[in-house]
This record gives sequence, structure tokens and C-alpha cells, in this order.
Amino acid sequence: MSSVEAKELNSYVRHTLRVLEDQDIDVRPLIEDFGIDLAALDTQEDQLSQSDYSRLLGEIIARHPDLGLGLRDGRGVTLLEHGLLGYAMFASQNLGKAIERHSKYQDVIGAALQTSLFVEGGLASLRVVRIVRPELVNTPAKLHYETERLLAQWAEIGPAFGESRQWYSRIDLDYPAPEYISLYEEVLGPNLHFEKAHTQIVFPRVLLELPLSFANEQAAALCEQQCAALLGQMQAVQGFTGQVRRLLANAPGHHPSIEDAAGKLAMSERSLRRRLSEEGTTYKEVVLDFRMELASSYLRGREMTIQEVAFLAGYADASNFHRTFSRYYGATPGEFRAGEQTAAPTGP
Repeated sequence: MSSVEAKELNSYVRHTLRVLEDQDIDVRPLIEDFGIDLAALDTQEDQLSQSDYSRLLGEIIARHPDLGLGLRDGRGVTLLEHGLLGYAMFASQNLGKAIERHSKYQDVIGAALQTSLFVEGGLASLRVVRIVRPELVNTPAKLHYETERLLAQWAEIGPAFGESRQWYSRIDLDYPAPEYISLYEEVLGPNLHFEKAHTQIVFPRVLLELPLSFANEQAAALCEQQCAALLGQMQAVQGFTGQVRRLLANAPGHHPSIEDAAGKLAMSERSLRRRLSEEGTTYKEVVLDFRMELASSYLRGREMTIQEVAFLAGYADASNFHRTFSRYYGATPGEFRAGEQTAAPTGP
């Protein structure tokens, strides 16, 4: 994952370990090997780095190749477990709008596989179109895991618009049927077609217009605005500065210390400081720039109060945010929103 939110990553770890325990698999060796603190998963933001999480999955798959871990991991995972994007989809007016938002902002959750919607005649299909995180799917087994998890999670959306978990007409897969085909049928239903040209979920086009049970387009639009701001921050800068910004973008409202950031990037704090210095900046400056740019993006909209903007930018104290923003932009948040200040930032 260009790193999913740290809390989401912890959620994935918890869920995977629970899946293994449900299959009577002893998870203690994995916990010890990867230094997982079970008691801290609910509270800490920095349990495993991205690379360690990928290695953990690889180790589990290697030890239990016929477990169907992706199907078991994806089953029961709701939209709300995907952070801001999940909330935006959950509150969407209908299935079509939810899919549209997912396709547009899937990079925010660090999706390994990119999906797109195709419509032809009376049928629609949600198709895997490319691998966007090759480091996560560097073996056929990991690719199958990500594919299985993706399909199982999309099956879970059916009840949100009054359908069963097998709300689609069929699923096509671009690889041969595995040994555990019965688990595929249990999780995804019987209408499975292997060795096809594409991996895709095919369903009646009319389902795109079905309203979702918890539709609230105003709330969905607000979440989408935040997704857009986060995505913009993730894509803005390259190099180690860009990598740090991507870490920040995937943990909105929480900004890790330089020690935590270095750990997530699999390097020492000293090395990260040196790399950033070579790019003409410091960790403190990267965090401040990110916070202020994110805040200014939110303030250009009208949906959030200034206090809400402060919280999402990582400031628990609104007065501290007010002072920092005013010093950075030469205008208060209220003046900035009113359009009284359009000049470039003055810096810290």
C-alpha cells in the first residue's frame, strides 16, 4: 500500500490473524517473528511497516497455500473499514455513484489492483484493469490473494442496496480454478468462470441506479472532498519528500513522529533526515507544508467548519491551528475562506 491509513493497516492485521485462528492455526509464531503487539493494535498507529505487512502476508500464503486467505480476509469486511473512501461510498446515492467514487479515489486506500466500470448494453462490469502496487503482488500467489480479497469485499456491498451478497450475475477470472474451488463458491457463489480474458464482476446495468440504504449525498460529498485533497497531497511531490507526504496523506488527522515515519519507510531516522536535507527540506517543514496545504484545500470548500478543518489537519487545539495558519499564509482561516487572501504562503 502506498500505505493505507495506519489504523486500517492494524485492522487488516487483526482481521487476518482472526481468520487464521478461526481455522485453528497457531498464530503465535507469526506474532513473535513479526513483533506484533496484539494489545496495542487498537491504539497504536505504527504496528507494522508496509513492507513488513507484505512479508507477513507472503509468509502466511507460503505456509498455507490452499487456505484461500484472500477470500476469507475479504469476507465480512464492510465499506466503513476503508476509511474516508469507504464512508463516501457508503453514503452515496446509488451503486453507480459508489463505484464511481471508488474508481476515482482508490489510490487513497492503497489499492493493489485498479478497477474500472464498463457498461455495454444491459450489462455492467467492474473490471480489474491493472496492477498499481507491483511490490504487493510480486508473486502469483499474492496476486491471487489480492484478487480474492477484492472480489470478496465487493460481494459485501450487496446488502447495502437490498440485494444478497451474490448480487451480480457472474464473476470472470483470468486464471485457472484453484484447488479450493468450493471456498470460491461459498464466498462468491456458483456463477464463476475461470481462464477468461478479464477478472471482473458482471451485473445487470439497472443495479447502478439502485439507491443505497444509508444514502446521504451531502455527507458523501464531504468525504469525497477530503479524499480529493488527500489524493492531491499524495501525488504532489516525488522523492523522499513525496514518500513522507504519502505517509501523512494516509493518516489524516494523525501525523507520525520522524522516528515513526522512518520506520514505515524502512530506514533510520538519521538517514531520513539526511535524505530530506539533500532535497532542501526538513521533516518538520514537510509536515507543516502538508498540514497547511491540506487545510487550505478544505477551506476552499464550504462544507466544514474551521474547527473541523483544524482537526483534519492534525490540530486538536483550534487556536493553535489559527495561529499557525495565520503565520503561514498571512491571513486567518476565516479571511482565507472569504477570499481576502490569495497570496502564496509566507512560510513558517
